[in-house]
Amino acid sequence: MSVRVLPCAVILPLVLSGLPALASPAIQPGGWKVKTVVTARETPASPARTVSEMNTQVCFTPAFLARDPYLTPGIDRDKMEKQGARCSISDAARSEASASWKMSCTMADGNSVEMQINNTVAPRRLRSEIQQLVHKGGQDVQIRITMDSVYAGACTKDMLQL
Repeated sequence: MSVRVLPCAVILPLVLSGLPALASPAIQPGGWKVKTVVTARETPASPARTVSEMNTQVCFTPAFLARDPYLTPGIDRDKMEKQGARCSISDAARSEASASWKMSCTMADGNSVEMQINNTVAPRRLRSEIQQLVHKGGQDVQIRITMDSVYAGACTKDMLQL
């Protein structure tokens, strides 16, 4: 299976959701620079290759951060389920500045994905790492998504508002 044919429903909801779950009191509201790197390997023995790199800027509003979006499992599950997936969460662990959990989803098309999500936060820095095993058409693809974010100051008009 080619990595290029992976459904956007697997990767993009997590990337566009403002990064999957961490802790709002520790995070500074305002503008953030986010670097996202997606790598994939088609077999455990094959080398990982970069599928995409993206730099974006987002505005984390106090209202968004009040929902505790980076340390609470389930926000990303809700986004997947809105696209027809059935998901379950297990092995959730949380501390003041980090959270991790596993999430398994069966997509609307019958394909599935297993994820391990690890997030850490600080007032001006956050990191999210998602390890995915995508089962599609009898083949498995391993995908790793890392999002490194740093506080950039006040929000601007061109930033995506979350």
